[in-house]
Amino acid sequence: MQTAIDSLEIHGVPDYVSCWSAAGIRGFLPAVLERWQRNGGAPPARFALVICPLVEVLARGGLPDRVIERTTPRLRFHHFTGCHKPFVVLLHDSGEDDEAWCREVQQELAWSESYRAEFGAGVLRLQFVEAVEECEGNPGTGR
Repeated sequence: MQTAIDSLEIHGVPDYVSCWSAAGIRGFLPAVLERWQRNGGAPPARFALVICPLVEVLARGGLPDRVIERTTPRLRFHHFTGCHKPFVVLLHDSGEDDEAWCREVQQELAWSESYRAEFGAGVLRLQFVEAVEECEGNPGTGR
């Protein structure tokens, strides 16, 4: 599958999330998908993703153990926006219940956003799943 993204469509993002969302930053997700392809092949037509500012992850001591257990190392990326702000992007391509995976992973990731993604014919379509501003986990429990 070719990962050239000609168009990005984002659906269902509430206004209160769109003001801080990283998903719509020009060129950000296309660059992440290009890295995915370089690291292990083309992304599937359907997958899920969670985006979280790296500063939030580091403030908690790193990725929480449960997030590490529920993600794959080759599908965890640290990626910068065009204005040099670092984010953690977690991708999920197992075909399991994507929304449940997003919600479970986000329980301990403050200021995170998640989407179901569909990619085809040069168009990446994102359907908003959830945003978490304050997380449930205890600070400092990550690694």
